[in-house]
Amino acid sequence: MHRPAVFAALLGLTRAASAVGDFWVQNDFCARVKGASDDAPVIYEDPATKEKTTHGTADGRKACLHHCLSVGLVT
Repeated sequence: MHRPAVFAALLGLTRAASAVGDFWVQNDFCARVKGASDDAPVIYEDPATKEKTTHGTADGRKACLHHCLSVGLVT
């Protein structure tokens, strides 16, 4: 195989794995909270209990780490 073909195949596979990680592996909490910071907190409402919680930088970093690990495991 030529390098461009290998690159295209790997790019397609990693994009597909990323989509699987984002939409099938990652849970709703991580998807919503991973961008939280103390300057821009995120209010998360649990769909089951309707309880609202506020999340800042520490929770955003934990959710982002969980996201990276879950996508990394899939790829």
